[in-house]
Amino acid sequence: MEKICVAVRVRPSANEESVNGFCWKVESNRISLHGSDGTPISGVSFAFDHVFDQECSNARVYELLTKDIINAAVEGFNGGVQCFRFSLA
Repeated sequence: MEKICVAVRVRPSANEESVNGFCWKVESNRISLHGSDGTPISGVSFAFDHVFDQECSNARVYELLTKDIINAAVEGFNGGVQCFRFSLA
């Protein structure tokens, strides 16, 4: 049985976030919120199976995560992909 894979793509910062000085930093499979001085904010760090930065395209996410699931589903295997937008703002 295959495991569930959880991936996150960080969206570009909104103007009000830039003014407040907060930003998300991507490091390998972890994202963390950093303050205006560049230091990480304690307790605001999350790990996932995959983390994509703001520069990652839809095509890249599809190639790495979704393509094999879609191809398997076409061949008759069960598979599912869920995508949604979430914002802390």
